[in-house]
Amino acid sequence: MRMAEMSIVRDAHSLKTILGSCVGVILHDPVRRVSGLAHVMLPRSTRSDSAVGKYADRAIPALLAMLMESGSRASSLKAYLIGGAKMFPMASGGIGSIGDQNVTAARKVLEEAAVPIVFEDTGGTRGRTVIFNNEIGEVSVHTLSPAIPVGAGA
Repeated sequence: MRMAEMSIVRDAHSLKTILGSCVGVILHDPVRRVSGLAHVMLPRSTRSDSAVGKYADRAIPALLAMLMESGSRASSLKAYLIGGAKMFPMASGGIGSIGDQNVTAARKVLEEAAVPIVFEDTGGTRGRTVIFNNEIGEVSVHTLSPAIPVGAGA
């Protein structure tokens, strides 16, 4: 799945994405065996951009609606939050990295929707590959190796 996309799966299907500063929000209904993933790029939407999957404040409610339309119940949902790495160096202080802001925004929207976060692997300085097995409700997170600067090594 690419940035700013959302998808839902049923039964034995899986969800997969690669994350850097983006946040992957997985919502899983173990009773009805349906799950969804939003690959969130930014914390808050702007009036000038109508994209839904790009922003935490739009993507998570839209993903919840997709799951409800697929027969899921809000009371059965569990959330998995992955990503939000600090991918680029920046000066200390200020409001934090975009990864930090994405994680904070996703947590806030999930809390407002009363969806408990049952797994979280966020922050750090490396990207992650994420695979969610819907059938068994299991998440696999692989931390990516750091990039090798051009001209480094032998």
